[in-house]
Amino acid sequence: MGRRLAKSLAEKGERVRVLCLPGDAFAQGLSADGIEVVFGDITRPETLAPALAGTDVVFHLAAVLLSPGNEAVFQAVNADGTRNLVRAAEAARAGHFIYVSSISVAYPRGNAYARSKLAGEEWVKAGRIPFTIIRPTLAYEDGGAAEFMAFVAHLRRGDFVFLPAGGRARKNPVHVDDLAAGFLALPRNPAAFGKTYVFSGGGSISLMEMGDALLKHMGKRKPIVSVPAWLCRLAVAAAWVIGKILRRPPAFTWQTYTGLIQDADFPCDAARADLGYSPRTFPEGIATLASLRSVLAGAV
Repeated sequence: MGRRLAKSLAEKGERVRVLCLPGDAFAQGLSADGIEVVFGDITRPETLAPALAGTDVVFHLAAVLLSPGNEAVFQAVNADGTRNLVRAAEAARAGHFIYVSSISVAYPRGNAYARSKLAGEEWVKAGRIPFTIIRPTLAYEDGGAAEFMAFVAHLRRGDFVFLPAGGRARKNPVHVDDLAAGFLALPRNPAAFGKTYVFSGGGSISLMEMGDALLKHMGKRKPIVSVPAWLCRLAVAAAWVIGKILRRPPAFTWQTYTGLIQDADFPCDAARADLGYSPRTFPEGIATLASLRSVLAGAV
């Protein structure tokens, strides 16, 4: 998402500077696209000044999405790292801070990731810079987006697809290209100052329907088996114990479980009205997943 946004901003004529972790594999590609790269780490405040110097608009997309067995990373990066970046942006006298949060902050059942993103939102609101907060739903693109690809990996395994409570949870997946288009409408836009927007897709779909659509996309069919909620919770506990014994990250976590059973089909009406945001539906978006078709088909 970050690389797509950086390139899109550069194509609009913006001067773009990207903060990358040392050793980031994407840094070389960004430099090749004519984008300035500065190395640093949002968990180390002393490294941020060179990236923020002279900036007018700050997009904050850096986050840890998945960290099985080490939830402290969420606090260090997503919460404390956001605090550090807000303070560095204030010191640089930036004019607009755009924070990419997560729709999971609105879930009735929270998890460590959602709590860390919500803490990040609070640091942004407490800052002295005009801000905009974006809560994307499940992001996807051709061959990418971590949470989406984790779901794809689940579809690829075995002869059956197991979903909690039959996959009844409603989702509203959003294509990364639509996210990028929405982001481009934000910089220096006074209509967006102080606002929190949902960036979702063009329509609601159940997790079961998503799985079925992806299976059809790869030309495969598998039975989808409903797993009772109590059994899933037991599996989370068992995975945690096994992970402790084997000293490795658990294979199934509370974060994964809560993400699979809760609705995330929030509408994007405010973004449509203020920003002209117009996302595609999942059936329209899935037609763009050309390489994913071969990845899935070759692995099942």
